[in-house]
Amino acid sequence: MTTLNEKTDEKSPAKKALLSHIKVLCEANRDITLVSLCTTDGFPISCFSISELSNQTDKFAAMSSTLSALSDSSASQMKQGKCDITIVEATFGNILFVKTNYIGKPCVLTVVAQNKMALAEVRYKTKKLIGVISAITE
Repeated sequence: MTTLNEKTDEKSPAKKALLSHIKVLCEANRDITLVSLCTTDGFPISCFSISELSNQTDKFAAMSSTLSALSDSSASQMKQGKCDITIVEATFGNILFVKTNYIGKPCVLTVVAQNKMALAEVRYKTKKLIGVISAITE
């Protein structure tokens, strides 16, 4: 059984709702090894991960916001509109960087899944999660 660690600073109702939805996703899908939400300027909001990744929340937030911004810039420069999702297919799994809103503020949700989980399934479950996250209010 995978142990999940959470990194949070406060326990507001919005933060509790966010953590609850992330926990549900992770507990139902053990191939998801990281779920992180950060601001678009790289500040971590919440991070759930397997134990060996849990101490790198600040790095994940910085990488997530940077890759999301670069992807958005690339899509714009190539006249493709805004970039909503960036997918990195790596040797051992897939990483999704998805733009969303949390309590009315723009954020980046990062989801890391092992190869055992199909990319389409990860993408579908991530999109469902961003729908829930964007509905959270203060």
